[in-house]
Amino acid sequence: MAAKIPGQKVHLLGPLGNGFPPLATGREIIMAAGGVGLPPLYFLVKKSIEAGFPAQKITFISGAKTRSELLDERGLFDLGIKPIICTDDGSDGFKGTVVDFLKNNLSNYTKPSFYACGPSAMLEAADKLLLERNLSGYLSLEALMPCGYGVCSGCAVRVHPP
Repeated sequence: MAAKIPGQKVHLLGPLGNGFPPLATGREIIMAAGGVGLPPLYFLVKKSIEAGFPAQKITFISGAKTRSELLDERGLFDLGIKPIICTDDGSDGFKGTVVDFLKNNLSNYTKPSFYACGPSAMLEAADKLLLERNLSGYLSLEALMPCGYGVCSGCAVRVHPP
């Protein structure tokens, strides 16, 4: 894209994959975003609140290795949500990963609906935690997916049956 000049046409393919289902009404919602996983979850939260879902039922946890790697979470404040920040190095918020935070705080929720988007290591740890706690959730991988058709296997992800 850096080599393109303003006004030059490009061809794009997307969006790819499966979206998240609507938020479960009447339940507490936990959103866990790692790195570039924030935008898809922000979009889900924004659309849900615009449709009448109460912001106070949503806990949004955003994490990255350092404060400088966190994406801008100001849009969440505009929606009435104060995100919980986690950084691996402790440069902002909770010191540790999003999953570390959940391990320490998941007992504060009664059968929440769980939505996560982020890198594979975060999702694998979240999946393990959900299984240990007998909870279900929706996990969406944020990764480079070169071809978008499954030919290069960049988007192939091993899963276990529900």
